[in-house]
Amino acid sequence: MKRLLHIGFISVLYKAVCLLCLVLLCWMPGYSQDNPQNSHVDGQENSPYDFRESLYLQTDRDLYVVGEQVWMKVYKLDALHKKPDDFSKVVYIELLNQAGYPVNQLKLHIPDKSGSAGLTLSDTLSSGNYLLRAYTSWMKNYPAGDFAFRTISVINPFRNMERIGVSGSVPDGEDGDTCHTGQTDSGLILELISDSGMYGAREGIRMNIRATDSIGNPVEADLSVSVSRSCLYNDHRANIMDQVHSPGKEEHALPPQHVPELEYLPELEGVVLSGTILNSMSDKPLANEEIILSLVGKAARCQVYRTKEKGNFYFNLDDSGVQELVIQPADSAVSNYFVELEPDFHSGYDHPLPGPFYLDTSRLRALNQSIINMQVENIYKPYRQTNRAGSPEISEIDFYGEPEYNIQISDYILLKNIREVIKEIVPMVSVRVKDGRSTLWVENGVDGTHFENKPLILVDGVPFDDVDQILNISMAELERIEVIHLRYFLDGHMFEGIIHFVTKEGKMAGLEFDHAIFRQAYAAFSEISSFRSPEYSSDSVKNSPLADFRNTLYWNPALRTGEDGKTSFEFYTSDMTGEYTLIVEGISPDGKSCFIQKKLIVQ
Repeated sequence: MKRLLHIGFISVLYKAVCLLCLVLLCWMPGYSQDNPQNSHVDGQENSPYDFRESLYLQTDRDLYVVGEQVWMKVYKLDALHKKPDDFSKVVYIELLNQAGYPVNQLKLHIPDKSGSAGLTLSDTLSSGNYLLRAYTSWMKNYPAGDFAFRTISVINPFRNMERIGVSGSVPDGEDGDTCHTGQTDSGLILELISDSGMYGAREGIRMNIRATDSIGNPVEADLSVSVSRSCLYNDHRANIMDQVHSPGKEEHALPPQHVPELEYLPELEGVVLSGTILNSMSDKPLANEEIILSLVGKAARCQVYRTKEKGNFYFNLDDSGVQELVIQPADSAVSNYFVELEPDFHSGYDHPLPGPFYLDTSRLRALNQSIINMQVENIYKPYRQTNRAGSPEISEIDFYGEPEYNIQISDYILLKNIREVIKEIVPMVSVRVKDGRSTLWVENGVDGTHFENKPLILVDGVPFDDVDQILNISMAELERIEVIHLRYFLDGHMFEGIIHFVTKEGKMAGLEFDHAIFRQAYAAFSEISSFRSPEYSSDSVKNSPLADFRNTLYWNPALRTGEDGKTSFEFYTSDMTGEYTLIVEGISPDGKSCFIQKKLIVQ
């Protein structure tokens, strides 16, 4: 008995702490969730207006062929001081065409001061320039011109390319300088050390880096490295701080009459899913109503929120991939409602869009080879052994933790129906029938009496109170039944026990609600892909007949120097000869940035 009471206490305490964290997440000085607009007081310290964010968006190169990956890194900065910061944990990235329409969108969970992602270019894209823009939810309270931008060029050789202009320039391709470095004078100095600038096919390359400040002290810098064919880079790539918007004192300390309305919450943990719930008959908001957000699946992930006067609500999500979510009132008697979700991404493009794409005629032969490389690489990539394994699967955890009872149906002799299962093998639960309708009740694990109120009944993570439908689920579809026989507090709402029916497919077994509910697919955090490259450390792999025509030899967005300011990295060349450009770029903890490049020749 003491053990059960202890488990229940810890569960309640854990949820109370989570609730407190959610309150702290949404709270800011002078901020009210009833009207998420800040009342700025002139001269007030620690006002939300005292903090502005900036992002710097980096790509592995500047020109791509459809079907390839755009590898990106995002640095998060304090806009005023230009120092790395981890205020927001969610970054939104969009790829816009020349009309400002998003052709691809990513929602990234970046808990640290920088993060990375990959974006696949669809073969439906037209050739031309595209604009990558990155921002946080908090940045949407300010002009879109403060977002981070980077223009990339895309070639689609399989579609009409008449819209591409041509220009002539001084050749900078395969016959250029074979080995040089460029160094910005910003207080961070990078030294790139290698034994050679000339390499053979499938040869290993090791580079050592040393980062120091202007007087020679070692620096722990956050760096990224890219190595691609030289023809896929622009002649000039901007330094980090050249692209970071930094508001001046007048812009940063806005007078009260000119401060923007804070419509968007900072996302300090996960995505803040916001919206309003309204009565479908009168269009009036459902105010002060407890509503439950749940995700359809084998794990129960529920949240309870009491709506505000305008029917608005806020939930915090930290899931990845496309999730099917359900939003409904906690009181099943409430019906005739509809839900409107606020869009995650910025809806406008009140900033410059990418201009026309001009193809450098001096690079035509090299670019044509890059197009061939892409096609060859896509054929052989699935068969090639790479040096990085896939990301491990993350197990999903129920919001209530470990249940008191977990009944695996396969462990028992097959019974006729779920009613018999509950009667014979599910402890602390009973079925009652009143006025022709079945109900479930849970026995109090503390004193052995039955709770006075109904428990929270879930099917594949979703609250569902039509017990007769549950009892008619086919035994062949049911995987397990989990039971909590203690009072459970979830975000301030108390449930007298929990019963969770989990089906084998985790899709609610075709159950139908007796009234309309809000149920739709929702794109949560984008799945993070990792750059993979062949490793030719053994003769058997090095002599493999599989072709290797990579346009990008190496991409590492997570390279960091140690306390001694030193680090190193290794990669292998491909079968493709010619000139490659190696770029190292990064930032120090005090906001000093650096950009360095080196030419490599593979022969």
